[in-house]
Amino acid sequence: MPPSTSNRLYTLDVLRGFAALCVVFWHWQHFFYVGSTPAQFDPTLQPLFSQFKMLYQHGGMAVQLFFTLSGFVFYWLFAAEVADRSLPAARFAWDRFSRLYPLHIVTFMAVAGLQWAYSGGRDGYFVYPFNDAYHALLNLLMVPAWGLEKGWSFNAPFWSVSVEVLLYAAFFLICLCRRWKWPLTVMALALGSYLYPEVYKLGSGVLCFFIGGVTYSVLNQLRRWAGDTGTVVATVPLCIASWVWLVHRADALNGTVLLYVCYPLLVAALAALGFRWHGLARHWGWLGDISYASYLTHFPLQILFAIGFDALALPRTVFYQGWVMLLFFSILIPLSLLTHRWLERPAQRYLRQRRQAVPVAG
Repeated sequence: MPPSTSNRLYTLDVLRGFAALCVVFWHWQHFFYVGSTPAQFDPTLQPLFSQFKMLYQHGGMAVQLFFTLSGFVFYWLFAAEVADRSLPAARFAWDRFSRLYPLHIVTFMAVAGLQWAYSGGRDGYFVYPFNDAYHALLNLLMVPAWGLEKGWSFNAPFWSVSVEVLLYAAFFLICLCRRWKWPLTVMALALGSYLYPEVYKLGSGVLCFFIGGVTYSVLNQLRRWAGDTGTVVATVPLCIASWVWLVHRADALNGTVLLYVCYPLLVAALAALGFRWHGLARHWGWLGDISYASYLTHFPLQILFAIGFDALALPRTVFYQGWVMLLFFSILIPLSLLTHRWLERPAQRYLRQRRQAVPVAG
C-alpha cells in the first residue's frame, strides 16, 4: 500500500485545536485566584458547568494529548528522513525554532509587561509567582520546565512547549539509531511511565510523546495489513468504546486508561479517517492553525481581562457569568487567527528564508 503523499491530516489538526481550547476551560479558574491560590472559588458556578464539567475538571490533561499528537506526527513525518540522514540536525532544529520561538518571545514579553502592570496595585502577580530575572532567563532559553525552575513563571502554559523541545532532541537521536529506533522508543516510553506522575512535566511529556510514536508504528502496520478502510473499521469502534467507558466514569477519571488507551485510540482513529478520506475536516483545519496561538495567548488575555474588570470595580464573581466567557472566546479566537496569520507564519517564513540564504562553507 503506498503511503499518503499528504503531510497534513486535518482530522488531527482539528483535534489539536480542540485540545488547546480545552486547556482554556481548565484555566478559567485563574480568574478566582488571589496570588497563586484560588480564593472563595466554587467550581460548580463556572459558566455552563454541567455541560462542560469534564473540561473544567480535567481539561488540563489535554496537554498530554498534545504530547501524544506530537509523537505520532513526528514519527510519521520525520522519523524516516532522520534515520536515512536526509534531514540534517541543523535544519530540523532551525525549523522547530522558527515554528516555536517567535510567538513564544512575543507572548513572554506581553506577560512580563502585564504582570508588572497587574502587580502594581496588588500584593503579588496573577496566578504564577516566579516572574524574576532567573526565570526570565529560563524562558528566553526555552527551558522553564526542564527541572531548573523553582515554580511556575511568566506565560506558564509554555511549559509543555519547553518539554517538547527536549523531546524533539531525544526523538532525533533515537531515530539516528535506525534499527534500534523502536527498541529505544519503547525504552523511552517505559522511562516516562516510571517518571509520571511524580516528575509531572518531564514524565508526562516523555510518556505521551513516545506513546504517540508507538501508536504511529502500530497504525502504520495495520494500514499495511488491512488497508485504509480496514484500519478505519478496526480503530474507530475501539476508540468509541474506550471513550464511552471513560465518560461514564467521568467523576472518577481513570488517568491511566486516558493516557494509555483513550488518547492513543483517539489519535489512531482520527488519523485512520484522515488517511482514508484525504481532506476530511479540511474546513475545520483553521482550528489546528490557531492551536499554538490560542494556547499561548489565552493567559496574557486572562491577565488583561483581570486588570480590565478590576479597573471597572467589578467583583471576580463576574467570571461566573456566561456572557464573560462568551466575550473572552469572541476575542481569543479572532486574536489567535490574526496572530497565526500576521505573526507566526511571516516570522517562520522569514527565519527559514534567512537560514537558506546563509552560504554553506565548502
